[in-house]
Amino acid sequence: MYNNEIHTAGYILQSIKLPWQTILRVKKFVVWILVAIAIVFGSITNSFSVADAKSGGEKVRVLAVSDEQSSAAVELGCQVVRETKGLKALFCDPEDASILGLKEDIRLFAVDTGANSQIKANTVQASGNNGSGTRIVILDSGYNYNHPDLSQSYVAGYDFVNGDNNPLDDNGHGSHVAGLITSDGIYSAAKGVAPGAGIIAGKVLDSAGSGFFSDIVAAIYWAVDGPDGVYGTSDDFDADAISMSLGTSPPYTYKGFCDFAMPSMTQAISYAVSKDIVVVVAAGNSGRSGVSIPGCISYSTTVGAVSSSDKIASFSGRGSAVDISAPGVSLISTWLGNGYATASGTSMATPVVSGTVALVKYSHPSYSASQVESAIFGNAKDLGKAGKDTSYGYGRVDASLAVQ
Repeated sequence: MYNNEIHTAGYILQSIKLPWQTILRVKKFVVWILVAIAIVFGSITNSFSVADAKSGGEKVRVLAVSDEQSSAAVELGCQVVRETKGLKALFCDPEDASILGLKEDIRLFAVDTGANSQIKANTVQASGNNGSGTRIVILDSGYNYNHPDLSQSYVAGYDFVNGDNNPLDDNGHGSHVAGLITSDGIYSAAKGVAPGAGIIAGKVLDSAGSGFFSDIVAAIYWAVDGPDGVYGTSDDFDADAISMSLGTSPPYTYKGFCDFAMPSMTQAISYAVSKDIVVVVAAGNSGRSGVSIPGCISYSTTVGAVSSSDKIASFSGRGSAVDISAPGVSLISTWLGNGYATASGTSMATPVVSGTVALVKYSHPSYSASQVESAIFGNAKDLGKAGKDTSYGYGRVDASLAVQ
């Protein structure tokens, strides 16, 4: 975010519609005024400070939420790097970003079996329901479609980091998440919750496990509308769920809902839900500091993590946005190459719930997103305080009861 003084100055420059050649001449004068304001009133964290702006450092990635704002930025030499509905990401000089009041394109990060038996997915699978015919979009670090336990489930994908059609995982996190949903069980300990589900992979996290807010917003629309960007056409993925095991770190964590903080992300998730796609999101690993973005958005189905004994994990993000919890401690799943790995986090709990969505949709293909949520929430094992609470949500997911 930017401090109020910088944002206001940017608004004044746009509203009086000065020629941008004039703005270029007065830019340094404005910056020095803002420096004086910052000295008097102090600075706000998580913004580009004016002092940094005048230092002429590396370019920063920022967001423009209107055509006017984007055009002004381009006039000042900014470069558009991502464009999606109602949102553009640009690389700008910090000085220009400050003057125009452009918000930071926040980075999100990967948030890091006995799970099947714990949630009774093995019972569901034994009845003949393995999620066959359902589709889950995973937005993560990519998908290891060469892994013997994952190759049969791959449907399609796109790499938002490198801008191509090859979402091959170069980090491992995405493949671990995917395996918890759809691993075939060649290695039986790593069998997924819904091994029959098809996976559409959107690579939005790089090899270090981090990605930009704007890429994730774009990927949500892609998951709903398909590659042509138009809903209701032949290339739509017809997904039953979007699974996002990613989130922000403090100070971008919230004990309440955060729809107001990131309207572009809120609109994207709301859009997906309006098309009856359940958007399953990790609560994050910041514990009592709160739930990360986008899990704190009210339209998300937000997942906390419990241990094998159904105790809330110390790292599990807590807040009003938590809807449900699932096993997320020391889960083994697929990795890079032909390997397997054990990991813990709400990242691991999230695909367990996403896989449960696939099982519910297999049994009830006409269910809306809200009906799927009701089946999962209403049949969870209540833990903690009676009813919904800020640690467990409605409780630990029970796949066997949810599909009935």
